[in-house]
Amino acid sequence: MAQPTENIHDVLQKANDGWNSAFNSGNADAVAALYTPDAVVLPSTHAFIRGTSAIKDFWKELISAGVGNHGIELVDAVAAGDIAYATGKWSAEGGETQRYEGSIVTIFRRETDGSWRVCLHTWN
Repeated sequence: MAQPTENIHDVLQKANDGWNSAFNSGNADAVAALYTPDAVVLPSTHAFIRGTSAIKDFWKELISAGVGNHGIELVDAVAAGDIAYATGKWSAEGGETQRYEGSIVTIFRRETDGSWRVCLHTWN
C-alpha cells in the first residue's frame, strides 16, 4: 500500500521520467520492463496490446521508425491504495522531424517490491 508520506505526484513524475529515458535511449526492453506482466496498451489507432512481450514489440517498432524525443508533462496524479493514475500531455518527434502531441492516461499498480509499474496506458 502507498505510504502516507509518499508524494504520488513526485513518484509518478519519476516513473514518467524513467519511461521517457528508456524510450528516448531506444531501449524497448527497458520500456517493456516498466509495465506489469498483464499490462494493456491502448493506442488510439491500433488494436489492444497485451503483455510485456507484445508491448516491447510495439515500442520497438516505433523506435525503429525514428520516433523519439518523447516527453510527458504530468498534469494530475492520484492514488488510492495500490492503484494510481496519471494524466498529462505527451509529445514526440517522428523520423522526419514531425511533431506529435496529445493527452495521456496511465494507470499504475504498486508492486510487492514497492515499485509502481504501468498496468494500463492509453493516449490520443
